[in-house]
Amino acid sequence: MKALILAAGRGSRLHPYTADCPKCLTELGGMTMLARQLATLGAAGINDIIIVSGYRGEMLDVPGTHRIENTRWETTNMVESLFAAEDEFGDDLIVAYGDIVYEPRVLNALLQSPHEISVLVDRQWRAYWETRFDDPLSDAESLRMDSEGRITDIGNPVDDIDDVEAQYMGLLRFRQNGTKALKEARAGLGRTERPWMEERPVENAFMTDLLMELILAGEAVHAVPVDGGWLEIDTVGDYEKITSMFADGTVTQFFDPRAGVKAA
Repeated sequence: MKALILAAGRGSRLHPYTADCPKCLTELGGMTMLARQLATLGAAGINDIIIVSGYRGEMLDVPGTHRIENTRWETTNMVESLFAAEDEFGDDLIVAYGDIVYEPRVLNALLQSPHEISVLVDRQWRAYWETRFDDPLSDAESLRMDSEGRITDIGNPVDDIDDVEAQYMGLLRFRQNGTKALKEARAGLGRTERPWMEERPVENAFMTDLLMELILAGEAVHAVPVDGGWLEIDTVGDYEKITSMFADGTVTQFFDPRAGVKAA
């Protein structure tokens, strides 16, 4: 099993904290987001780790990992970073955004999934989003599932809370047939008009665009529901709020930093 951490972006919404380092090297509770991910992955026995870099990529030469550069990081998005490492996909691949941290139990839920394509989703997203945003729906995205737990819609803007059964977390798994389908879906992006891509060029496709391409192609994309146990950092407001919550201990309502990974 391999893990692929997508960490190419500048994190401009997190400036000035990312003025001199990639977003994943900002600290939460005395430990960088990247270090927390590496520790959690290592504790689960996942040691074959590839980091896709871009902005200040030389800072991500971490011992025990392999770095691949998205040379077009300034003008592309997550899908381009993912496929910069296509030759490394293998038969069992964990894909993680670089700006998230998660508890071991969250990763374990993904590792226990038997499906070819598995996507972690948070059922308790609303309380976390209400802490982050005045209007939770302003940043929420659609995510709907069928009775078998297969995702039927993901990544669209929403104005109705009922369109959000859980929230996408940026942590996925592709087994052998899943990685094959992934490559085929990437080739299909942009071939026809997709209203859900909002006329974005293929090189700026989001990961949820790629997941929708898989779904529309008939692939079973299974949700793996969890209840909290993770954080993502997008903006200065996010970072300062979560840093404050680490300091006063209230962060444990969303993420327990003591759960298997100790800050140095």
